[in-house]
Amino acid sequence: MDILIASDNHGDKTSLEKILLIHPKMDLYLHAGDSCLEPSQIQPFISCKGNCDYTTQYMEKLRIPTPYGWLVMQHSPYFSNSDLSNPENMIFINGHTHIRRNDKDYLNRYFICPGSTSRPRDSFGPGYCVLHIDASNVKVEFFDL
Repeated sequence: MDILIASDNHGDKTSLEKILLIHPKMDLYLHAGDSCLEPSQIQPFISCKGNCDYTTQYMEKLRIPTPYGWLVMQHSPYFSNSDLSNPENMIFINGHTHIRRNDKDYLNRYFICPGSTSRPRDSFGPGYCVLHIDASNVKVEFFDL
């Protein structure tokens, strides 16, 4: 399963369009919030609600099945105890920080932030990531725009 994840474009629709041209055949396109656009403007991305998203059409959190386990995505980097204690939840995606992250803990859970497609706050430029998921592994690839 291949999942593309973008986040924090803050109204920059061009960056999302460019990503779609580069990766036209993903299994799923996710957005970790702060698109500052309506859902119809970011299709085929499925997004959670960021702190700068003022539409009521986004959910605070998404939970999606993958071959590795459930993927939990929210904008905030602070996951609830109930999410963290659920043994089915194995991939945690957040936005908000604008800082790329790919960590794996002692329970083999992944904690990933794609960074920002328009306003990065780390030493990398604008970017996003792609997850390659099978039943035993999650490979994370970061891309620059």
